[in-house]
Order: sequence, then C-alpha cells, then structure tokens
Amino acid sequence: MQVVTVETSAGQTRYYLANDDGIPVDPVLQYLRFRDNGGAARNTLRLTCIFMKHFFTYLEKRELRWQAVTIDDLADFLAWLKYPRIDEKVIPLNLEPKYRAETINAILDTVLAFYHYQYLRGGLDNNVSEKLVTFIKNPHGAYRSFLDGIADRRREKRYLLRLPTPKRVLRTVTKEEVEAVMKACVNVRDYFLMYLLFETGMRIGEALSLWLEDFDISECRIRIVDRGEMENLAEIKTVSSPRTIDCTYDLMEVFTEYICYFHTESTPTNHVFVKIQGKNAGKAMNYTDVDNLFRQIRRKTGIYITPHMFRHTSLSMLSSAGWEPELLRKRAGHKNIYTTLNTYVHPSEDEVTAAFKEAADRFRLPGKEAEE
Repeated sequence: MQVVTVETSAGQTRYYLANDDGIPVDPVLQYLRFRDNGGAARNTLRLTCIFMKHFFTYLEKRELRWQAVTIDDLADFLAWLKYPRIDEKVIPLNLEPKYRAETINAILDTVLAFYHYQYLRGGLDNNVSEKLVTFIKNPHGAYRSFLDGIADRRREKRYLLRLPTPKRVLRTVTKEEVEAVMKACVNVRDYFLMYLLFETGMRIGEALSLWLEDFDISECRIRIVDRGEMENLAEIKTVSSPRTIDCTYDLMEVFTEYICYFHTESTPTNHVFVKIQGKNAGKAMNYTDVDNLFRQIRRKTGIYITPHMFRHTSLSMLSSAGWEPELLRKRAGHKNIYTTLNTYVHPSEDEVTAAFKEAADRFRLPGKEAEE
C-alpha cells in the first residue's frame, strides 16, 4: 500500500491510496472524494489517506475483506497499531509502542468514519462504527462545572474501543529561551518569523499564508485571510481562523526591515515569507523550509522548539496576564470556547505555588508561630 500524491486540473494537491500494483483502492478513493467535496483541508485529506493505508495494510496481513470487518477485528487492529511487530517470529524484549495513544485513537476515528460513510451510501449492510459509539448526557455524574447552566449541556460522545491517553502537558518556552532562539537567527527573515510566531501566537500555516497587504503598519494589525489552498500548500485551519491580530510597533519595524531587504520588484510572489537562497529564491516559503529552519535552530541552541510551542507560549502568557477566555479564543482563532478553556485557562505550577504561599498562614496551628 502506498499514498500517491497527484495534482488536479485545478492545480490542487490531492492524495489517493494505491495497492502494490499501483491500482487505486476504490472504497478509500470514494471516501477521500466525499471528504474533499465536503471542504476538508488538504492536510486532513493527506492524514486520512495515511491512516487508511495503515488499516488496509492490516487487512492484507490478516487476509480480511474490508466489508466483513467486525468489532473484534477493529480491536485487533488497535493492538496491531500499538505493536506492529508482534506478529514477527523474533521480537525485541523491550518492545515499545510504535505510535502514541492519541495517534492510534485518531487512526481508529478515521476508520470508523470511513465505515459510517460506506454504510450511509449503501455500501454496507452492517454499520460497525455505530456499535462502537455511545452518547452520555452527563458524563461527570453529579458534578457541575462553573459553566453549567450557561453553556449548552450536550451529550458527549464516548468510544467503546479507545486507548486511554495521558493528560497532555502544554509545552512552552521561557522568555530567555525565546531570546536565545532569536539571537541564533542568521538573517532578518528568520528573526521576523520567530518574532511573529512568539508575539501573535498564530499557527505556522497562517504565517505562511500571509500576503504583504495583510499588514496594516499604521494600525499595527495583521489580517489572517482564508484564500484557499496556496502555492506553498499553506492553508487556514478552521472557519474561525480568519481574524485580525493586534501587534506591537516593534514587530512592524522588523517587518518593514525584512521586506526592504528581501521583497523587490523582481520577487515573483506576494507571500510575506519567501526563500532567500538558491535557484528558488523569491518563491514562497513552505513547510519543509520551516522544518529545516527549526532543525538548525535546535542544533545551534540546544533548545527544543517548534512553531506550535511559540503559539502555546504566547497564548499562555496572555492567559497568565489575566486575559478573559473569550479574548483568548478570538486571538487564537478557536471555533469553540471549550478548546481555549481546556488548553490555556489553567494555572501553571509556579502560579499554584505562589498562590499557596499567600494562603499558607491560614494553615498555621496555634502555638506554631511561637515555636518558630
């Protein structure tokens, strides 16, 4: 099984799953076309194709027909994803899971969505996906959150076949580490990119989608506009992503310096971030360029940093500064306020320690002050 990349007549990059003979896997092709017509992002289509490749590879190894899969087969698929080498005659003693639990759950979600689609279009008599999903009206029992009565109480979807996932720790960097990363930049383009991600908290895809006219220097504002799939494959993630972000005059000064150096009349693109070396100099910067840049920065500084860690750092700092959740949601470009609340509205360990020290006197017992 292999994922094949193609370019459509409209110039868009798309993907399909092919077997070992190069023949497209028809049921997966149908599902990808359905998701594409429904407006799924290019990267979503790519991940869907990769996830379905895992599933059809498993079916080949087990000699199963996709139409005849049962819930027991899906449970075995989940175990196979965790330990693909378990079928080998000789396996290492310290066998480690190949994928994280979050990734395995995402793959299984994609497979279940595929089966639900095939059932709805009449390609299956048995909706295996429906058997593994249940809805709970009050998943927390008698507990009521502080939003109870304000936010809609919707039924929560629960999957009967799912790996437990550890609570995700938000990875951020300190301001000193940010300064070290920016000092390691060898040109004003890289410096500006780091500065932009840190101050605005925008996604890397949003940064690569920026055009020159999106910057309002006089008002110190940046517009994020959904222009669809772009030449560098950058794209806006959600319908809530288009927005206006306020920034500092210092950032605008660096922007002005950057475009004076690297944007000339001969530059063939309107994208803000462009390649600055080699035969493709002047063309729009892409995800591979960003990945290579961050690899160089990590090697040079010894600091583990990714574009999304800048986003987490920026929004966490605003939350600690007392920003209201709705303001954070708007700046982050989140569709759902719960995403913002669950990700950024929480105290750090240092804030918990500081708060306890302020309240520590309440726990002093009589006579303890004299002993001290």
